[in-house]
Amino acid sequence: MIGPAVQAHLARDEPVRVVIADVDGLARSMMQTAMRNAGGIAIIATTGSAREMLELVSYYRPTVLIVETALLRDRGVHLIGRVRAASPDTCVLTISVDDDQTALEALRAGAVGHLSKDIDPRKLASLVARAVDGEAIVPRRLVRPLLARLPELPDARWRPLHSRLTTREWEIIGLLDQGASNQDIADRLVLSAATVKSHVKSVLRKLDVHSRRDAVVAAHRLRRMEAMGDKAPQPGLGSSPATASAEGKASEQRDTPAAAPSRLRIASTRAGDCR
Repeated sequence: MIGPAVQAHLARDEPVRVVIADVDGLARSMMQTAMRNAGGIAIIATTGSAREMLELVSYYRPTVLIVETALLRDRGVHLIGRVRAASPDTCVLTISVDDDQTALEALRAGAVGHLSKDIDPRKLASLVARAVDGEAIVPRRLVRPLLARLPELPDARWRPLHSRLTTREWEIIGLLDQGASNQDIADRLVLSAATVKSHVKSVLRKLDVHSRRDAVVAAHRLRRMEAMGDKAPQPGLGSSPATASAEGKASEQRDTPAAAPSRLRIASTRAGDCR
């Protein structure tokens, strides 16, 4: 039974468009055959190359990309981020024989599910349709490892609704507050060490501080101000806690009593919608 998203495609006379990327030519052929006769699904391209996969996704903007984890191992799961940047509405499904580790990293990087190559080929089209309809396609054996990684996720409370720092920079701040090293951050956010170093430098520059600890302190101050809607320039963000305290007391003496600050407006993170 097809869901509302697939029905919407059919109502527009548009099939669910699928790109298959797998280094194994026989596997590509079998997947193509398995879905060829399924109603509402069209295979628009197949490839065994990561570079060509990115080109195909950018050009065709498919509804679904099925990519073997071997391509992600060779080039890094950051490829999923590039896929989503090129085509934000594309659902990414990974597939493998037994590469659970790469599958988990891919799910953290933005994939909406993982397929095992030992599934019944007759079920493949149905699983693709379910992914398009918003269902997470995750084998049971991966559920517990995914739950075990939840504590590693950055605390969403860090990012105010409107901020001079990017979402990624707030994630970096949250991990710095936990004492994470650049390599720890790279591992958790599935980034290269060089990219993390660049983000940390940007954070220090924007907060006008010179150490990671001072960056956390300044970020706390910035979050409070931005959550309360203060958009005025704040040159004192990087000042020491003692200086900040003195400035705060002086301000209290100058200002008239005010109403209690409004509740913090915290941005929530939504799962990607691949419809």
